[in-house]
Amino acid sequence: MKQGVFELALAGVCGVAAIIGLATSQTRQPYDLTQIQFCPRSANGVHSQIALDKRFCNQPRFVLTEEWQRYGLYGSIIPYKGDAIQWVRDLPTDNPNQLLGYGIAVIGLWGVVGCLLVRSQRLKRTDYELGELEKTYDYATWQHNKYKREVKQHSTQLYTERLKDGLTDLDVHSRKELGLTDEENERAKARIQLEDFMKARAVNHSVMDKTIAENLRDRAKAEQERSKIEGKTKGAIADSDNQQSVDQQRANQLIEALKAHEDGWLWKIIDNQKPVWVLGEAGSGKSTLAASIVMLREYLFDMPLYQLIDAHSGENLRNAWRYLSPQLIAQTEEEIGLAFDDARSRWLDRINNQPEKRPQQLLVDEFTNYSESDITKEPAKKFVKASLSDPRKAEERLVCIAHFFTNTAVGGSDGTAKGRARGTIQIDRKTADGKTPLKVATINGLNNSLGDAEVDKKVTIPAWLTPESIHKHFNGQPIDFDD
Repeated sequence: MKQGVFELALAGVCGVAAIIGLATSQTRQPYDLTQIQFCPRSANGVHSQIALDKRFCNQPRFVLTEEWQRYGLYGSIIPYKGDAIQWVRDLPTDNPNQLLGYGIAVIGLWGVVGCLLVRSQRLKRTDYELGELEKTYDYATWQHNKYKREVKQHSTQLYTERLKDGLTDLDVHSRKELGLTDEENERAKARIQLEDFMKARAVNHSVMDKTIAENLRDRAKAEQERSKIEGKTKGAIADSDNQQSVDQQRANQLIEALKAHEDGWLWKIIDNQKPVWVLGEAGSGKSTLAASIVMLREYLFDMPLYQLIDAHSGENLRNAWRYLSPQLIAQTEEEIGLAFDDARSRWLDRINNQPEKRPQQLLVDEFTNYSESDITKEPAKKFVKASLSDPRKAEERLVCIAHFFTNTAVGGSDGTAKGRARGTIQIDRKTADGKTPLKVATINGLNNSLGDAEVDKKVTIPAWLTPESIHKHFNGQPIDFDD
């Protein structure tokens, strides 16, 4: 408070000084003047002289200096006055204090500006400090109340769970009284729920294992680069390069085997951008072949599996999908319907907004059932229609599994039969007993050297084309292609 009063007082003093300096710098008259006084002499004594002086002599009078000097003190003009007219002083036009007045005025104005500037900066700093104190206090209050909110939220959640359990027990008790269920049925339901929970936890663990593996891989790459910069021994770098060369050598061996098998139809499928449909009855090896195609693309082209859409993913992840590492998994009908819509949106985004995009894969299983559900029917239909054009431009390879290739079996996509026939590759696998897959298969939609789509081409599936063999090939147990 005292500092503010001092600043304002100093600004006021400087302002008054500026006004005084400006006033003193002004000239008083436009011409040189001479001040005179008229003091007539009385012949009637002292008292009469005093009365004349009061009446005439005390009144200031001014004449032009030039006139005063020209007429010689007016003596020649008014001779009878004698010395009644007397000179008092000269008043020149020029003001000798003009420069000093200007200087004082400028200094005073700058003083006012300086005082106000200092005051403004001080008030800004004070406001900032008050704002920081207020934010600190608000943050401390938020932190103090955060624990209370978390405790309340946890208590509410526990209460909701207890209420849910109580209502469930009450519902089970009522159903038992009505004869709609029994203890054995409830135990079976509890066992199924436990299995579902274990499956979900296994899926979460697999996703975390994948994240850990990716982090370890990135760490290894970073350590390798750092070792080169720090100048480690050539032997350590050579060992690392040798490991990379071994992986590349095994990849080359696998590529040669794919190209050498029956005119290279396997390599053409792996290297093709068309969506691949794996068809066949139950037990014909559809999931095994689809997983092999996905793994080959991942190992040979560094093309990760972005998402797995499968209503039976829990069981398949323990069997056919065991060596796959999807980033996302859609299992329930709600998740599957949303995944189909998200895929179409993702394709458009990658086409329009991602010129430099890394190729990735999408695997869809159990397509036959999606056209029968009200939740997945419409999303599946739109997904199949969009898959005929968008995945190639979006750099996303699509592998789908279905029992048949009819409109109903592929998501109810009416009006797309011709487009699906030419715009996709269909691999139809066979089985004789519904348990063991046969080596023979039929391919449609794979273009020949003339660009024509081949129809019902008979091929065989090599025995080494399994997810387990491909995994072992890149993990210390190479495939013996001559066996």
